[in-house]
Amino acid sequence: MESILKVGAFLLLLIMFACASSKNQATPEEIAALDRMISDQQFEIEANWAQPMASQGLNSIANAGLLPYGSTASRIDISGTGGYLRMVGDSVKADLPFFGERQMGGYYDQDKAGIKFDGIPKDLSFSANKKDTGKTMRFTISQESENFQVIAQLYPNGKARLAVSSSHRTNIWYQGNLSEYKEE
Repeated sequence: MESILKVGAFLLLLIMFACASSKNQATPEEIAALDRMISDQQFEIEANWAQPMASQGLNSIANAGLLPYGSTASRIDISGTGGYLRMVGDSVKADLPFFGERQMGGYYDQDKAGIKFDGIPKDLSFSANKKDTGKTMRFTISQESENFQVIAQLYPNGKARLAVSSSHRTNIWYQGNLSEYKEE
């Protein structure tokens, strides 16, 4: 009787793990939708979380209680700020809040405090992810005197991760939602 209970418990655990792992598998429809957005080059990433590079300055801001509720110095809730990266045809536009430190000189302009660029990217490429069914987008773009290198992980489940490296600022990562962009 005890061995039957052990076998039953084992089978139950096996079924639970099999069902849990199947939730993470992309459906053929989700993969086709992602491929269509990429081939049409018509999508938007709405940023919900910023993950700045840790620094003493950010830790001081967090310790002073100046970050949004539920945020830490290494993970800041930016939902509702309207931060986005958008690709329409051969053009890329971004307006993302920035948390971090400037590394080089230049003047401060409060209208350009975030990461903002708009134009045709250089070295644009899309490749398949090695570990999952997502895609990786890479490009570089310049805005005035600042250069950005962007790597975006795009997933069929509608999630995305961005890594932005700048010639003038510390690195920052974003997490958000991926959707087809429809012009208004």
